[in-house]
Amino acid sequence: MFFAVLIFLSAIFAMTLGVPDAAFPQGDEIMHIRSIRESLDAGSYTLPILSGLPNPYKPPLLFWMGMFFDKIFGVSYFSERLVSFLFGLGTLTLFYKLYQSISQSVKETKLATLAFAFSFLSLKFFGLLMMEGAMVFFTLLYVYLFYRSKKENNLTYVAWGSFFVGFGYLLKGPILHIYILLFLFSYLYIKMLRVRKGHFQVSFRPLKVEKPTLLLFSLSFLVPILWISYLYLFTSSGKELLRFFFITENMGKFYAANQSGLRIWAGWLLYTIPFTIPLIHITWISIRKPSKQKNQIWSIVVMVFLLSVTIFHLMPNRKDPYYVTPFIAFLFLLPALKKETWEILILSKYNQYSIPIFYFLFVIIAILLRLPALFAISLLGIIITVGALLTLQNERFRFYGIFLPQLILVPITMFFLIRPMADPDTAKQLTGIQSKEICVIAENPWTAMDIQNRIKDSKVSFALPLTYRDTCPNADIMVTFAETTLSEDWVKDSSWFQWKQHLNLDSNQILRSLLKMDKRSFQSEVSVWKRGENK
Repeated sequence: MFFAVLIFLSAIFAMTLGVPDAAFPQGDEIMHIRSIRESLDAGSYTLPILSGLPNPYKPPLLFWMGMFFDKIFGVSYFSERLVSFLFGLGTLTLFYKLYQSISQSVKETKLATLAFAFSFLSLKFFGLLMMEGAMVFFTLLYVYLFYRSKKENNLTYVAWGSFFVGFGYLLKGPILHIYILLFLFSYLYIKMLRVRKGHFQVSFRPLKVEKPTLLLFSLSFLVPILWISYLYLFTSSGKELLRFFFITENMGKFYAANQSGLRIWAGWLLYTIPFTIPLIHITWISIRKPSKQKNQIWSIVVMVFLLSVTIFHLMPNRKDPYYVTPFIAFLFLLPALKKETWEILILSKYNQYSIPIFYFLFVIIAILLRLPALFAISLLGIIITVGALLTLQNERFRFYGIFLPQLILVPITMFFLIRPMADPDTAKQLTGIQSKEICVIAENPWTAMDIQNRIKDSKVSFALPLTYRDTCPNADIMVTFAETTLSEDWVKDSSWFQWKQHLNLDSNQILRSLLKMDKRSFQSEVSVWKRGENK
């Protein structure tokens, strides 16, 4: 029954992959889709291209897989995002098997898998063409095989794990190798360091024991060496691509800090939603209450590993919150490692009372934004959760009365809050101008890439507001996303409004706009212009 429900929910989620406007978008996805489609059009299958040149920003695995599914199912958002969806299914399978192996409880494993599947991480990155979903898979795959290797005393598992890390290199470069080395360091650190009678003791014996594992990690360099050799020896631009990727794209991120480290800490809170409070609870238990149970060493290894990767990501100049996504799954593993039940975590004082509060906030938002569906489902959520809190005898109803409403908080946000408030579909707004040359005037080229992804039959160019005359001299259509003064031979054909990405409003202006229900303060006008004579 559990797997039937999971398959049914996965099918519903898969049906949303073909919608261009994702509920939780990530800007880089536009560039990834553009690179796949340009590579297909140009027949550049081995070396993906972007804007007519070899793509220097990321290795090719995600693009190869996207091109493969586009070839099979046709060029579409569904085909390309299917890559991350399948990585998501693989991740959930690994998570289920690892959790069950640790906890030995089918019920707890099912609850943990459902919680992880409905987390903000899963519902965002397993539905976007981004490297993050695949990085979650490869990181968890190595740890799962490492755990199996130790449990069964079989080095074959860790050998395969090391080999698959090499394919992870083809996603984002050497960063996966760094993650796995930090995991191995965490494991060795816990094994080597002992506290005896209040004194620290260091034993080097674990280094000798783990020598085969460390040597087998060299298998992870086979695939990267083959790919780097191909670029260096057999492509005309290979040396420049390697120089840009390793020096500018990777080492350049350590040049100087330009973003707050709080963004990384915020990532831990953001991508564990809606189970942030239970996971903070189990993390606190893991730190405060060490035990002598057999899984204690693994729980400490996980804690040291999570601290290590956090410190590592505090070092580069860019500190995007989604950098922590490959490690969120390990937080969901902590209850199994500490032998804590999800019932205790969900019914903790802070968590159980927070859920009706969230639904009450949804009710207020629904009233302010006039969203009747959100209002109805939020009101039902309040009735169920408050009823569960008032139930003192039936513990099972109390648990599921909190857990299930908590489980669907992110889907409610997706389908009943974000979807009704979404921007108009750009492709529909531009209906009738396919097969024409379109010039998109905006602040960055990703806007033009997005238009090109949506309207495959048109030639789309990008121009800055002051350069459109030189950049698009033969354009038939102008689409202005930025304030622009066009010459007199352009006639405004249509327009629509969309939400601003960057607001130049102070808190008083925002409050006044909200009280007046003036959404235009938060929107900008997009205009379509055609060549003609002003009348």
